Amino acid sequence: MRSNFFTSIWIYGAGVFLLLGMALRQPALSILALLTLLTAGGSWLWSRRSLDGVVYERTLSATRVFRGESIVLTASVVNRKWLPLPWLEVEDQISDRVKVRERETLPSARPGMTLLRITTSVRWFERVTWTFHLDCPERGAYVIGPPSLRSGDLFGFFSREERRTDQCRFIVYPRVVPLEDLGLPALHPFGERRVPHHLITDPARTIGIRDYRPEDSFRFIHWKATARMQEVQVKVFEPTVSVHLGVFLCLDTFERYWEGVDYQRAESAIVAAASIAAHGLEQRYLVGMYANGVLAGSDQALRIPAGRGPDQLTAILEGLAKLTPLAATNFPRLLRQEARRFPWGSTVVVVAALMTTALANELAALLAAGHRVVLVGIGEVEPPPLPGLVVHTLPENLLGATPGHRYVHTIDLGVSRP
Repeated sequence: MRSNFFTSIWIYGAGVFLLLGMALRQPALSILALLTLLTAGGSWLWSRRSLDGVVYERTLSATRVFRGESIVLTASVVNRKWLPLPWLEVEDQISDRVKVRERETLPSARPGMTLLRITTSVRWFERVTWTFHLDCPERGAYVIGPPSLRSGDLFGFFSREERRTDQCRFIVYPRVVPLEDLGLPALHPFGERRVPHHLITDPARTIGIRDYRPEDSFRFIHWKATARMQEVQVKVFEPTVSVHLGVFLCLDTFERYWEGVDYQRAESAIVAAASIAAHGLEQRYLVGMYANGVLAGSDQALRIPAGRGPDQLTAILEGLAKLTPLAATNFPRLLRQEARRFPWGSTVVVVAALMTTALANELAALLAAGHRVVLVGIGEVEPPPLPGLVVHTLPENLLGATPGHRYVHTIDLGVSRP
């Protein structure tokens, strides 16, 4: 409960005039002072109960979108009591990297945040709703809230403020574009694909039947064909290959960490890594994503083991969305630790804006271990002279690549489609 200096003067003045009117036997002065005090008392009670039963809610049209898209924020206030609110002020925290189309946001005391201020009046048992369009020009994991609500009496003598704790979150994925739009060859971006010696079968793809053999599993018996042919028949599955693709993202943009971060090159590297991972999943690779940047809200580097499940692309894009360009670990060490788990013949793609001697040595070691190694340089990166190393060079600024385009995949990402 708060009252301003002007209100205090009115209340104390009314008390003085009430005593003075009684002392001077002036009924008019006493009645006027008493009415002022009664009004102040009623206003105090009104403001004290003003936020009781007031519910502030917000919903988002989507919790996952791609960079450059927008989200519809619907905010509403419900007054669940008979006492009306002559005025109500709502302040919600929102990232300064998100643009609200309908109104200007205000500075916030929290770094990196702004205030979305809403003012209105609410009658008894009334709901008031607002709709805002949030433009998301940058990838990231965003939080809206917590909000604060302030209301009071009709005359503005007193006010009451509450800080709520509810928040809502959404993720903006990095832009994912076809490799040819980035300047990479669409047919063989990783060089000629080597088929590993080990073939596996896909139980979801039956291409025929054959006679049963002792080593066959009973799970694969084709019972209908067995009954028809009077001999035990088993299903024949389509042979497939399991090829690992590890995408390693180096967010070092300067040799010395105290020189800072080139955000344009770092963001371009993230766009390239996301696009390569999406292409690899489309080509049925087992794709893993690794980066030496810090994940927002933690002190860990990004490590997503190789996989090809229906949620793999979602996990990779969410990890890249939460990635900050601050190095959490030494990139050559990360490359050495994670790539050693890959089987022989795997493809290792290194996306880097900086080439160092230590990184060149790790690339040479991967080639010697029998892996296919691809270096995707962002900007002017001098590749090491290593036989068998596939090198691609991309521009420093990929943030504007193919405006308005985004990757459409059969995997359901839960992303809104305007």
